Amino acid sequence: MTCHSTDGSKMVGPTWQNLYGSEQTFADGSTTTADEEYLRESIVEPSAKIVEGFPPSMVAYDFLSDSEINSLVEYIKSLSENAE
Repeated sequence: MTCHSTDGSKMVGPTWQNLYGSEQTFADGSTTTADEEYLRESIVEPSAKIVEGFPPSMVAYDFLSDSEINSLVEYIKSLSENAE
């Protein structure tokens, strides 16, 4: 991957390590917990919430099927100690 790391290192986008269940702060100062709904929104409409400290450079993956999005969300969850 070139945009998101899985080991905690900073890249163009936030790391996926321990992302699920963590609190995210956005460029506008608002916050949310990175749950399944947030992950899905970030995949299909990444400009909806820009994580503080990162550029708004992610392209939308709105062409993915629901099954593909669910698989990606489950993968991101598997990288988190906060997963259910």
